[in-house]
Amino acid sequence: MPALFPTSTSPHRRRVQLQTLAIALCAGPIRLALAVAMSGIWLVSSPAAANEPANDPASAYGVSLLAPAGAKPRHPRRLPPVAPSATDNPAASTITTPAVPAQTASAPIAPPPVAPPPFAPPPFDSVPTTTAARPTAVLASPQPRPTISSMLASGDDASAVCPPPLVDDFQPTPIPLGSDVYDPLAQQYVYDAKSDVPTQRPLVEWGIPFYAPGIMPRGGTLLGETNLTHPAFYVYGDYRVGAATGRNAVGRTDNIAHRLNLDMDLRLTATERFHAFVGPLNRATQFSQVRFVDGSVDYDSQFNLNPVTGFFEGDAGAILGGIDGTPSPFELPFTIGLVPLLFQNGIWMEDAVTGAAMAIPARHSRLLRWSNFDVTGFAVVDQLNSPAFGSDQHAGQALGTAAFIEAYDGYIEAGYAYVHDRVGLGRSYHNITASWTRRYFDRINNSVRVIVNAGQDLPSEQRTADGALLLVESSLVTPWPLRVLPYLNLFAGWDRPQSVARAGVSGDILRNVGINFDPDGLNGQATLDATANNTYGGALGIDLLGSDLDRQWIIETAYVATHGSAQNRAAKGDQWGLATRYQFPLSYATLLRFDLIYGARENDSDLYGARMEYRWKF
Repeated sequence: MPALFPTSTSPHRRRVQLQTLAIALCAGPIRLALAVAMSGIWLVSSPAAANEPANDPASAYGVSLLAPAGAKPRHPRRLPPVAPSATDNPAASTITTPAVPAQTASAPIAPPPVAPPPFAPPPFDSVPTTTAARPTAVLASPQPRPTISSMLASGDDASAVCPPPLVDDFQPTPIPLGSDVYDPLAQQYVYDAKSDVPTQRPLVEWGIPFYAPGIMPRGGTLLGETNLTHPAFYVYGDYRVGAATGRNAVGRTDNIAHRLNLDMDLRLTATERFHAFVGPLNRATQFSQVRFVDGSVDYDSQFNLNPVTGFFEGDAGAILGGIDGTPSPFELPFTIGLVPLLFQNGIWMEDAVTGAAMAIPARHSRLLRWSNFDVTGFAVVDQLNSPAFGSDQHAGQALGTAAFIEAYDGYIEAGYAYVHDRVGLGRSYHNITASWTRRYFDRINNSVRVIVNAGQDLPSEQRTADGALLLVESSLVTPWPLRVLPYLNLFAGWDRPQSVARAGVSGDILRNVGINFDPDGLNGQATLDATANNTYGGALGIDLLGSDLDRQWIIETAYVATHGSAQNRAAKGDQWGLATRYQFPLSYATLLRFDLIYGARENDSDLYGARMEYRWKF
């Protein structure tokens, strides 16, 4: 080995050093520094070690720095360094180069003490200011690092040069397959090759920019030194305009409608804000539109500035910590006002209600083997929308809780709510839900969900919320899991199962089963019966995304079958539907969407519709 190890190293010790270096070359730059140190490439001569015999076994594992007398050692920097020239003053600089001392009889380099060596130089303030005279070492010229191929070519055993990794060694090697050299530029390229993704900025952006790069400026201390204020005000949302023709369950739908969604956000701190949402061009499910009726053209204006939501949200722990001048002692997010509440993807609840909610987030239980769980409690005092109370949004109140639990290779969602009829018509009831979601055989994603309504003190034919809904959602993991997603969603409903609360624009309880049940929220395009009122069925479809995830095409067929009593049931008979949806972006702020549907209904007129929508987000 040319000038890599001291020439007096025994064959056995040379083999140990060679194996150590090979492990480092196979395992990464961090281990390389450790192996270099263990191989004796960095050496030191100390007063305590000067009297040790040169052939002490501990010399094979000595680690320190070679420095001239009286100099303070420095931490070694990156390799390979440049050795100082012969004209350098040894007392004026510290030599931190991995060097090999020449073997001279007059000034041998002694090994360190047998005690466990430190694997890093001591702090500067612990180095004695006066030391005994140290022998001067002659540094050899830096040698190139040996590659694995060159070491194998020299006749070294392959198992010694590159031994197999330990079974518990989970650190991935930074050396690419087929290469014996670590290339730091290739690792850096992963980050250098990134570029900004253009996004639409908010329509109004005052104060701290919305998700801006760079370092945040220091905030104000109005709410405490540990709850700094960064005031900002944003207005963002989207504008939608769509044209549709066809027939839904009510009648003809030939119109051009538009809708404006405005979110206004006043941020105070990282956890506290005021938020409001208005839809100036609609009242619930009625949108401003141009109607084409029997050859005539009418414009129906639905101008409305009443807030759909308006609430304050924050973290009680951060607020109390700011008042007390200490870090947040706990996490307790809460909200109060006209609050949008959505649980289980909107199936169990999707509405903006007057009330309050609070959550206990990010907990775990070793006893129950729950890796993570959140629990949310909510109270609704007014503006609860539900078919259980007809069109009266002031008749219902609710008190409940919802939980999300990650455990047992899947996750659990559960909830309970007592829904109270404040006008005393006997429509109060209990609403219970539970679901289980996980992946099976690394190929099938599955979710099983149950909603049960019970407790209304009314005759059976007068009950508005009773019975149960079973919903089974599945999708297949294909060789192209991000672009090709086949799915099959099945359901079965008994009597009249209801969500806790549903805004009218959110559709019915089966909205998420498929696009045959999903309202467009603008033109009133036809859908199959989505009430789950004494019906069962499902949707089979495929969701196709573009190679750059920049466009979507869904093709789906669905079936609804009736059972049980037909009294108060929405569906008069079985229904079958075929629907498709295609959408693609025009820019990073605009898109076009197309929908087609045809539904055949037993004992009722067929449904059909076509629509096109333009959407601009800001």
